[in-house]
Amino acid sequence: MSLLLLLQPVHAAPATEAQLQAIARMGELNGVALQCRFVDQVRRIKQELIKRLPKQRALGAWFEQKTNAAFTDFINRGDRCPGLLEFEKDLEQAVARLDEAFSP
Repeated sequence: MSLLLLLQPVHAAPATEAQLQAIARMGELNGVALQCRFVDQVRRIKQELIKRLPKQRALGAWFEQKTNAAFTDFINRGDRCPGLLEFEKDLEQAVARLDEAFSP
């Protein structure tokens, strides 16, 4: 069964692959931001998602799943936190991708 079918509520249009990828990227960044204690960026990521995403539980669950995976992977790999400017640049690109994926 397709992941897209699993993520869609019965009453909502299915998420596209581009939408799922954009949400996944935001989740990845959120996991890094949590690990690196980029508190303002964690807050911003959630605000950006709230502004753009349709209110669907499955999309929020997808974001949380990707956040948790990124957080754990970051620890397991022993990665170092990126510089704040580098992280902000990545976040800007991810927000632009989210805009593109969810534009009407």
